[in-house]
Amino acid sequence: MDFYRYQDQAKKLSGRLLFLFFAGLVSLSAALTFAGLLLWKMTSQVVYINTDSQFWHWYILGNIGILAVLILITALKYSSLCKGGRVVAEALGGRYVHVNTQDPGDRRLRNVVEEMALASGTPVPSVYVMDDEPGINAFAAGMSINDAVIVATQGAISYLSRDELQAVIAHEFSHIQHGDIRLNQQLAALIGSLMFLGELGRWLSQGTGRRHHIGSSSQGKGNSALPLFGLTLMLLGAAGTVWGRLMKSALNRQREFLADASAVQFTRYSAPLADALKKVGGHRYASLVFHPQAETFSHLFFSQGLTQNFRGWLASHPPLQERIRRLDPEWDGQYYANLLPVMDEEPAPSLPNSFVAAVQQKANGNQDLAAMLLAQSALASNQWEMPKQPKPTPDELPLTTGAEPVLYDPTAVSDWLPKLPAPLVTAARTAFDARLLIYRLVLASDLTTRLKQRHLLGQEESAVLALTQYAIPSGLQLALVELAIPALKELTMDQYQQFHDQLQALIQADQKTSFHEWLLYRMLTHQLHPHFSQTKRPAIQYREITEVTAALEIWFSYLALLNSSNQQAEEVFAVYTAPLAMPCPLKLQAEQPSQEALGTALDQLQLSSPAIRFRFMQALINAIEQDGQICEQEAGIFQMLSYCLDCPLPPPQIWESHKKTAP
Repeated sequence: MDFYRYQDQAKKLSGRLLFLFFAGLVSLSAALTFAGLLLWKMTSQVVYINTDSQFWHWYILGNIGILAVLILITALKYSSLCKGGRVVAEALGGRYVHVNTQDPGDRRLRNVVEEMALASGTPVPSVYVMDDEPGINAFAAGMSINDAVIVATQGAISYLSRDELQAVIAHEFSHIQHGDIRLNQQLAALIGSLMFLGELGRWLSQGTGRRHHIGSSSQGKGNSALPLFGLTLMLLGAAGTVWGRLMKSALNRQREFLADASAVQFTRYSAPLADALKKVGGHRYASLVFHPQAETFSHLFFSQGLTQNFRGWLASHPPLQERIRRLDPEWDGQYYANLLPVMDEEPAPSLPNSFVAAVQQKANGNQDLAAMLLAQSALASNQWEMPKQPKPTPDELPLTTGAEPVLYDPTAVSDWLPKLPAPLVTAARTAFDARLLIYRLVLASDLTTRLKQRHLLGQEESAVLALTQYAIPSGLQLALVELAIPALKELTMDQYQQFHDQLQALIQADQKTSFHEWLLYRMLTHQLHPHFSQTKRPAIQYREITEVTAALEIWFSYLALLNSSNQQAEEVFAVYTAPLAMPCPLKLQAEQPSQEALGTALDQLQLSSPAIRFRFMQALINAIEQDGQICEQEAGIFQMLSYCLDCPLPPPQIWESHKKTAP
């Protein structure tokens, strides 16, 4: 599924629709001013508008005045909506789900929301449930990621599997990340100002009309224009309201397509979201929301929430069939009928809290107490760990060549999270311990460099070495980095700078940077540097794939020379680059590119359009799958590039691997 193409289309059309919306607002102001002055001139009391120049002078002033009033009304209504998503959730009857809830359905929803927040790098939003709504629906509300909420109906919790619920929540996280929730509030304020004009016109046409019948005849001619003006105002306000709703519906339909595409990015697969939509189509109550306020917030919902069956231009959501076919082109047109509630899953085992205490005790020199706490931690984490394997000592980390077969499948956080030792997961979820985990991941295998690194760690040496007793399954090292990044964002600026300097010192302890260290560092800095420097990511500079030819040649040359001898490299390189369908054939580099060259090429790819990055990643997957094997170094390249290019895709589908010859 080329969801990046849909993203580009949706973004372009959204800009056009917003332009049309404001063009309609200006047109409404112009028409209203013209009608008002024309009616005013028709009365005998207005004798000083007797020339065309005077008429247009007052027309310009009136147009500016009405636009100012519309903007003021919009600003007032917008400020009333800036109270956070909690207000919207409670207005629709949502019940807050506490962090320590014991209800299995609520706990499953909270776990899914937390996993999606972790996967998307956003703060965990508040969670609400609409208990009295049997339809399958959900929405996100708020002004920003800091006050956003996720709301799900009881029908969604009851009838969606965990993967399907995760896909729906990922859809809502897309609305949060892309600023759709803020855009929806702005549109609501704009439409509110248009509706105000209609209400004012109704008041003028009715109120002044009644006063005219009981008033004096001397004022009749002067007042006769006011009801007519009120009627004109009411009609133009109604026309503006319809125009605004048309634009809002069209804009919202495109944002829904964008959210569907981004949900695939977060969950890595399109099937769960397609299945959720198929259940909506076959469910007795579909996605209906019966709360009286549902019409006001209908554009927020995951799927059409109104009992009225709006179609065409007035539909707030795209047709269900079209959304499903974009996700599942081979869909047979049949919905899932006769749905039964999904059995609540067993709660996930709680992570041991004794590990952090053990690290602290060991750092303070209490070795006996630390050993006892670590034993408790190991017992608590047995149900999370992989099959028993010899644990390395602090001075003997397993030596890897990068050619080991991998176990990593980044389909979703819930897939690979249970494969990791629980103490490492615990460490990755808190800012202080996440630092220690990253230090542990760059500890060298050879004793000489390890001794230098232990000296650099200082007081944190014991805490870092305590983490080495838990072996990391092959291919999951960078998965731990991805898991730790959200927690590292909670560091202060000074703490981050100290962490960054310490990490660089540990990496350079042997006066060189290994390929694994380089991959790890690029993943960290891709997220953390913009976060702490508060700088915007650079704008797209390359929109044609021919503009990044040099970057493509460097990366595919590295893979071709990694997986074959120099004699075979030309042929392998041609096979790797064939899916790109370049106008001119790419050229193999004379020698394997250095890390500096790879970094420069990555910087160039990061400035390319999403469509180019998508084509590159698809060709990369084909290259990795070409020989029917995948080694740890290839998996690391895929993980780092998909992360740093903001292009998460399903991984290469080869898990029955044999060891390759080490490069």
